[in-house]
Amino acid sequence: MSRADHVRVCVVGAGPTGLTTVKNLVEAGITDIVCHEAQGESGGIWVFSDDPDRPSVYENAHTISSRRLSQFPDFPMPEDYPDYPSNRQILAYMRAYESHFGLGSHIRLNSRVADVSARDGGGWVIAYEDASGRHTQTADYLIICSGHHREPFVPDLAGDFSGEQLHAGRYKTARGFEGKKVLVVGGGNSACDIAAALSRVADHVSLSIRSPQVIVPKLIAGRPVDVQFSKLRKIHSRWLRDTLLKLGVRLAVGPYDRYGLQEPKGRVLRQHPTLNTDVLDRIRHGTVTMRRGISSANNRMVTFSDGASDEFDTIIWATGYRLGTSYLSRVCPDWSEAQQVPLYLKMMMADVPGLFFIGLIQPVGCIWVLADLQAKIAASEISGKWQRPSDMAKLIERDNRRDALRYKASPRHAVQVETYEYQGELEAVLKELRG
Repeated sequence: MSRADHVRVCVVGAGPTGLTTVKNLVEAGITDIVCHEAQGESGGIWVFSDDPDRPSVYENAHTISSRRLSQFPDFPMPEDYPDYPSNRQILAYMRAYESHFGLGSHIRLNSRVADVSARDGGGWVIAYEDASGRHTQTADYLIICSGHHREPFVPDLAGDFSGEQLHAGRYKTARGFEGKKVLVVGGGNSACDIAAALSRVADHVSLSIRSPQVIVPKLIAGRPVDVQFSKLRKIHSRWLRDTLLKLGVRLAVGPYDRYGLQEPKGRVLRQHPTLNTDVLDRIRHGTVTMRRGISSANNRMVTFSDGASDEFDTIIWATGYRLGTSYLSRVCPDWSEAQQVPLYLKMMMADVPGLFFIGLIQPVGCIWVLADLQAKIAASEISGKWQRPSDMAKLIERDNRRDALRYKASPRHAVQVETYEYQGELEAVLKELRG
């Protein structure tokens, strides 16, 4: 190792959450910052790359939250952006945000954090790699903004499939799938986006969904669904909100069995909903065939849990990511199979001072707008204007008991939050700071 240096704050990741974190630190008067970005550009996964080993959005990706509810309060998106901006428009917006607030001087590109450990006496030792080799840096505070789309999860497949297999993180474009029979596995946003895109070029596309999913069009009554959903925040009764939400989904979609989908039970927000208009249309047009969960495979033949079977050339596993990052193995427990994470406000561990997670949340809506509020809280603690509560462990336990009653018990929902309630919790902390 070589070139030791020290900074007050080390930020990992220069995607949208990293950018807003640096911006809020600077606004709080904290300028001794370095932000490590493993890639050669800022913007995180919104920098499209056709390199399958480079984490990025796929070529035709758009936001699943609307422009109005995806813009930072102090930096509106251009008025000519559509309701659901493309990945190129979001990247342009993030670059403009970076330039407007002068964040570039704090960012080290092509600088990959490889390992983190606690420093004797407090703070952190960060090992990072760049073009000149491996180096060591120390920091008083560490802020993780590297997201939760890093470690692909692929379930075990009974039998042996002889065709091509890839995780959705390696899918970049529908080109190259012409004439193929493709099976997409998963019921989330990526699975439905990929299935809909492939259905326009592939010979056949099937979508395998193991359990009931809530799939909702991105527009309801001509307006973005998140804008419509935001109107419910004025209703204080949770029961009434849930009832109206369930009724709205029913009116917008109809019975799910008409699409060959299983009917979800319980609260709509018990699990993370999928926002997609195209896949419902493609199912009803017969260009996407619905399948149950996979039972087994033999050569190119895949058998499903209802006994149906078919041959496929390719399986695309849109089955999500494991929570956690390898470089934090000496700092945090392994959360890859966790159904809940022990974080106060989904940001801070009770027994590890000086460490923050920004953007490690799964809301119905935009992550980075909430990350902006998280970053303000982190900056307030670092600048000495706020102290963590002394009973943080009890507060984490309380919130996790509450969430266990609300959400489906699964790793996918370990960092689930109800957008406006969570926003209110963050704003309550900030309101205390303002007196």
